[in-house]
Amino acid sequence: MDNHSLGDTESTAGSKTKVVITEEQKKPSKIPLWLQTQLVKIRTSRTRQAILAFFFIVAVVLLAVLIWLETRGHLPEIFKKTVPLELSQGNYLGEIVPASTKYPRSVQAFRGIPYAQSTAGDNRFRLPQPINGTADRSNAQRAISFGHLCPQGSGGKNQGEDCLNFNLYRPHYQNDSNTTAATISRFGKLPILIYVHGGGFNGGSGSERKMMSFVSWSETPLIGMSFNYRLGALGFLPSAAAQKAGLLNLGLRDQQAFFKWVQDNAVDFGGDPNNVTIMGLSAGAHSVGHHLISYSPANKLTSSPPPFQRAIIESGGSLARATFVPTHPLHEQQFQQFLTAAGLNDTAEEQLFDELRALPLDKIANASNTVWRRWEGSLRWAFQPVIDGPGGIIPDLPSQSWKKGNVMRIPILTGFNTNEGAIFVPQHANNASAMDNLLSSIVPALNKTDLSTLDTMYPDPTTTVGEKLYVYQPPSGYGTQFWRLDDSYAHYAYICPVLQAADLASNANESQPIYTYHYAARSNNHGGADHGDETPVVTHDMDAIGNYPGVVAMADAMNGYWARFAATGDPNPKAGTASNSTTVTWAKFISPFENTTATAETANTIALFGEGNDERMGARGRQNKGIAVQASNLTERVRTECQFWFDRVTLSEGWGNGSTSIT
Repeated sequence: MDNHSLGDTESTAGSKTKVVITEEQKKPSKIPLWLQTQLVKIRTSRTRQAILAFFFIVAVVLLAVLIWLETRGHLPEIFKKTVPLELSQGNYLGEIVPASTKYPRSVQAFRGIPYAQSTAGDNRFRLPQPINGTADRSNAQRAISFGHLCPQGSGGKNQGEDCLNFNLYRPHYQNDSNTTAATISRFGKLPILIYVHGGGFNGGSGSERKMMSFVSWSETPLIGMSFNYRLGALGFLPSAAAQKAGLLNLGLRDQQAFFKWVQDNAVDFGGDPNNVTIMGLSAGAHSVGHHLISYSPANKLTSSPPPFQRAIIESGGSLARATFVPTHPLHEQQFQQFLTAAGLNDTAEEQLFDELRALPLDKIANASNTVWRRWEGSLRWAFQPVIDGPGGIIPDLPSQSWKKGNVMRIPILTGFNTNEGAIFVPQHANNASAMDNLLSSIVPALNKTDLSTLDTMYPDPTTTVGEKLYVYQPPSGYGTQFWRLDDSYAHYAYICPVLQAADLASNANESQPIYTYHYAARSNNHGGADHGDETPVVTHDMDAIGNYPGVVAMADAMNGYWARFAATGDPNPKAGTASNSTTVTWAKFISPFENTTATAETANTIALFGEGNDERMGARGRQNKGIAVQASNLTERVRTECQFWFDRVTLSEGWGNGSTSIT
């Protein structure tokens, strides 16, 4: 045998390969000669090399996929690093989300933890029931994934009646022990910010707002929370029958049950029960507005102190949209339609709720969705909060509660978007009568003089005056009346109710500051600043805004303002403290409605966000960054429009005529 050759070997391709033995390989080896031969074959065979290369590529791809899943927040649970949370009701394991380009600070995330019993079975159409029983400390429950959504629509993934659960996000620091005690040791008890979700009281969930992103970007360490509450007919079934059974406003009762849970358990998760802010958008903002009234001393709902000390109200409030008595003809009509859809229209009243509890969930959910869809387009929505009388959550006409001073006097941050009505109003109207038809159907008590005034305030876009006012063309395929409908409905349902509450709150007690904003950045849906467009900006959600530098600058400002307000009641940085964003001083709101002095009209007390920004319009815009934030004022036109709606707010309350009767 040649000293330099082990011999010729045949590759799988049939060719001869010369195998060379090095000097090192000549040394005696403990490896048998036959095994050495096989190892050489493995190293030199082209097929085997290809197989090894294939598996190497697969490993690289899998690693890349895992990294991508981690950055997107979808890493399978078994790969996630967990963190414990000990509560009186049990032990839970949450997830540690590391810092990244999306999340500048690491966060501990706990999801899907119950705050009340399941609403299934005998608990359906009942007040929320507290969790009871002895916790099993030996069995920590995983709290990595979101819990069930409360039933909504015609069914869907992850819905169920065991839905009264919450999500909690708090700062995580690598060098600390992963315990609540370590968090308190580092920061003390942290401020708590609770998000109340929107969705028209018929949809949505706590996960809709990315509170994890909010907490990660917040300059001020705080705890962010969100939760689910009952929706549609299961949560809001106004009628004489529900009133008699004491089952009105169950969804709002769920919200208050969660607020109490937070008070009872705050210290266990590192929160300060005396430093709580509730924040809501749309239906969540309406809810927050109702809670301001509900927990006022005059309502005597509870002998305990109110469970929150500040409120953030985005595009809504207790004066927004319509809040009727439960026996209003509209509610009774919708209630009967619900019973018919559920197959219970002939059921005796005393048996009604027992029969509803016995029905399959999908029967209830489908009946609720059927009625919701029937009324959605008319904007006279089914299954809404109602006035439930003294000692209830909504004891009186909301406007009367405000005017009587029967409302909590606490710091409030509130505001509106330019085009609040765009996602709601009819899209294809071309007839000049469309606005009168829409508003008179929503507010039947509007008279001919009112409608004539509306025609002047919101001129037809096809006229010379209207062309100058509505300078943007409607989106492709939309009718000529679109922006007019948006403008009028936005003021009726959102903008003016927000400003009326700010007016009443700021004039009643100047010692408690009110901060008011206007969000104006345009987005792609309609080319305006739509209802809810501020959501990813407030939370600094880089998935949604990361490609738009002007919007990111806006997010730096808005997230900072919101977080500082939640922690201290003042959105502005303390003197001498550093801020991650360049901001302007956000002055306290001075109302130009009751106080008509020049100071009130020119005080620049509105924070205007995103004026001139159209980056999120994509190809339809010019990619203008606009101005992230500036001090501004209400225009004379807005003041005129809102004064009109202020004077007619009672037409959308109680019986629709200013009556406080609940019989």
